Order: sequence, then C-alpha cells, then structure tokens
Amino acid sequence: DVGKTYFFKGDRYWRYSEEMKTMDPGYPKPITIWKGIPESPQGAFVHKENGFTYFYKGKEYWKFNNQILKVEPGYPRSILKDFMGCDGPTDRDKEGLSPPDDVDIVIKLDNTASTVKAIAIVIPCILALCLLVLVYTVFQFKRKGTPRHILYCKRSMQEWV
Repeated sequence: DVGKTYFFKGDRYWRYSEEMKTMDPGYPKPITIWKGIPESPQGAFVHKENGFTYFYKGKEYWKFNNQILKVEPGYPRSILKDFMGCDGPTDRDKEGLSPPDDVDIVIKLDNTASTVKAIAIVIPCILALCLLVLVYTVFQFKRKGTPRHILYCKRSMQEWV
C-alpha cells in the first residue's frame, strides 16, 4: 500500500521505491528493527485483510505485527501444517533430517514415447534437406541458365497462341 518493496539479505535489508524506481537513501539497514523475524527470510507478503506481514523461511513462517514492529507470540509456526493442511511430522522430520534453507528442486518429466522423439528429430532434418536441395537447384539454374528443353517448350507454346 505504501509503494515500497523490501529486500532482505543476511542481517540487512533494503527498501525500494516503486514510484521512483530506485533504492531509498540510507539503506541497507540492520534487520534488528524487525524484531523476531529470521535472518535472511526467503520471502514475505502482506495480508491485505488483516494487515499483518508474513515472513517465511524453510518450513516455518512468522506473523509480524506492523503496528508494534514485532512478531506475534507463538511464532514461528509450520507452513506445512497451517497452509498446506499436513498433519503430523513428515518422514524427514522423524529421521531428524532437515533440508538446507535454500534448496533447488528439479523435477524431470519424461513421459513422451521414443517415437515422438524420433519424429521430432527426423521431420526437421528432412525439411532442412529439402531446403538445401531447393537452394542448390536455384543456384544451378542461375549458373547454367534455363535448360534448352524448357526454352523449346516455351517457344512452341508461343506459336500456338
């Protein structure tokens, strides 16, 4: 609502003016003004209806009261439980394994048939070959001129007309 975007990194934050399209002067500042939020949060959003800012990092989130500049009591809480509706600890939690804070997840989907892959390769190759033959033919016509049988056919047609 105020036209500002906040960027967090480590123990500092920056404020960007959407209107001016520049960082506000005097930044970065220490993150300590945001009492109770984690260092280097992965993201945040402002809930339009209740006016709270929600910070999240890993599997946890913090509800930040913008009026008193402090995290609400009882936080951090589980994103999986509160937002996704997951009950109980996951298998990773039971084993004591927790992923690092910044994880890239890559999912490879390979559900296409091998014939589709072959067609996707063969058709462009055939089209490229046809294009090369066409260019070669045009080049030969320009270099050698029009073949005699085509000229003869053209002359004989003119006599009839």
